[in-house]
Amino acid sequence: MARRAGGRRGSAARWARTGAGAALLLVLARARAGEPGMTDVPVSALARAVQSNVRMAVTERGLAVDVEHPVALVFALQGAQELEVGYEASGILLLTYITVDPATGKLPDHRGPPYRYRRVAPGSGRLALDLRETAGWSARRYPYLLLEGSGRFTLTGLRYRPRPADDAAARAALDRAALLAPLAIGYTTVNLLYIPWWSESEGTFLYDRMGWAFVALAALAVLLALSARRALPLAWTLAAAALLATAASDAVFLSKLLPAVQLSLPLDPEARIRDNYHYAPKLGALAALARRTLPPEDRVAVRGLAQDWFAPEVLCFNLAPRRCATLSPGASEYVGPSQVDRLRPEEVDAVVSIDSDEPPPPGFDRVAEVSPNAYVARRR
Repeated sequence: MARRAGGRRGSAARWARTGAGAALLLVLARARAGEPGMTDVPVSALARAVQSNVRMAVTERGLAVDVEHPVALVFALQGAQELEVGYEASGILLLTYITVDPATGKLPDHRGPPYRYRRVAPGSGRLALDLRETAGWSARRYPYLLLEGSGRFTLTGLRYRPRPADDAAARAALDRAALLAPLAIGYTTVNLLYIPWWSESEGTFLYDRMGWAFVALAALAVLLALSARRALPLAWTLAAAALLATAASDAVFLSKLLPAVQLSLPLDPEARIRDNYHYAPKLGALAALARRTLPPEDRVAVRGLAQDWFAPEVLCFNLAPRRCATLSPGASEYVGPSQVDRLRPEEVDAVVSIDSDEPPPPGFDRVAEVSPNAYVARRR
């Protein structure tokens, strides 16, 4: 073991002595230069460091909240760059992180791109959250966490990295985090891939810089072709420059995509539905429960919050081949996705409801539930 460790140190030393290795080490050293270390917040001080829209219970383990409706946690840590959150959790929970500027008096659009979230596994653990990867981070903003789903969340520990005192170091830290940040998979990913930054502090996009690099490379290729006096065909030279620039762009895209991609493939379709709505875990659990509970011939009305189109669409999609439409109170006819399925209220056999506090419609009884406001009901 000693020889193996020594061999690794020797290889690292030889690598560091090469031009590429020394350059990379220098870049990494400069990137971290001037960054403050992580600061611990004592458990006894958590209640003073956090504000919420719900009652928080101070326990021996930390700060506990019950989650049925969205729970907001705002931390009195202005300009914090990173958080490390220790937790104990039960139930089905999703944590979204972003920052908020209290001077505006507005809540942030936490689902806007880039949508940053973590599914909170039951049990205890720690979450490392880089706030600079979120939309609109600045030194005047405060960390904002949003808990959704159903369960209990206890904040058992908190560490944070403050903003560097030097403005140049703060801008460099922001630009580095934005450049290296993985793609965020969310509701709008199917329609939109946001453009990665080269320098968020200066408003410069990565692909703009790569475009200018291609122009320079193409100009160099032309000069080489002309100087070679037809030994190097111009068309082939330009094609090689284009392929090289395209390959570099694809490599950047893949480096950002792969960390966010779910590479495992559960063979059980019910498990895929239940567990793979990562940004809406309660919705996936309810869809799987409804599929298991309702026979294929049932006609289903789904109900969500008034402005929520996503949950009813997902539920109807996953309940196929059952006829399915969105429950609209007072309507003479319910309409499903793409206006294909249409159901009159008297035709409905079952109701699947999520996030609504309304009880089942008259004549329907709950038969299964994920939480008090995510349930399946059937006609008596």
